[in-house]
Amino acid sequence: MTSRRQKLFNSFARHVEKPLFAKIKDQRKLARVFDVLAVGGMRPLRGTKRAFLHMPNFCIRRMIPNTARGNLLLYFHGGGFTVGSSYTHRWLAARIAAGIGAEAWLPNYRLAPDHPYPAAPDDCIAAYRLALTCFEPERIVLGGDSAGGTLVLNTVTRIAALGLPQPAALALLSPLTDLAHTGPSRIKFRDTDMLLPHTWVTRCMPAYLAGRDPKDPDISPAYADLSMAPPAALHVAEGEVLYDDAAHLAETLPDVDFQTWDNVPHVWQLAAGWTPEADASVLHLVQKLRVHLP
Repeated sequence: MTSRRQKLFNSFARHVEKPLFAKIKDQRKLARVFDVLAVGGMRPLRGTKRAFLHMPNFCIRRMIPNTARGNLLLYFHGGGFTVGSSYTHRWLAARIAAGIGAEAWLPNYRLAPDHPYPAAPDDCIAAYRLALTCFEPERIVLGGDSAGGTLVLNTVTRIAALGLPQPAALALLSPLTDLAHTGPSRIKFRDTDMLLPHTWVTRCMPAYLAGRDPKDPDISPAYADLSMAPPAALHVAEGEVLYDDAAHLAETLPDVDFQTWDNVPHVWQLAAGWTPEADASVLHLVQKLRVHLP
């Protein structure tokens, strides 16, 4: 049974956030709107310290729970490569990090349309390189939601190509894996997805791709070799347009714990600390991730 708080969160997604995604065509303005909504929409985690690391092209927000004990969650936020920030996802990342004895790093990677591909994956691999100078790879978890999940998997394939050590595990929340949008769920759930409107998806993808082939394996993980990927915890909502991306990924990854959830919107985990469904998903994620960490 869906909790009362989850029903409220679902209603907000359907009647406030989804129309905003659909109607605001300027992605820079839309990004500012969602930063404002994040001011009061996310539940803080007590005892969490905050700091920043500065890179040449971007900065990294550090969220340091009082349970951190030498592990790192390097978390890439979602937002279709055009919106979202370390600010909008800071408390979700902090909660996952707290559960695995880690601090969280959230890169403010460069966004389209000002910075199309490959700016975002370039920034993410740069953040991973920095992480390796501060943490042993067996203490690092890569995590991300939606387009951030794309960037997690892009980073995994780049790590392999560069001969760098892979992280201990992956946390993937409703990841976008096929930027060519070939999965049947794109059409099947087009009108019933609680959060993602078709018009926004078709608007932000060209801004990010800037004419590049969406089936390029360096862009879309659905077409990449992921046989070297570390163990993954993968969660997706049934009835969202990205369901097939996650289901196909679950068949591709060599070691994955794949969980589906009913009556929740895309990346419902952002309500962690507020809804039981989000808390349950985060708890399950951290239980699976902890197995792979010291």
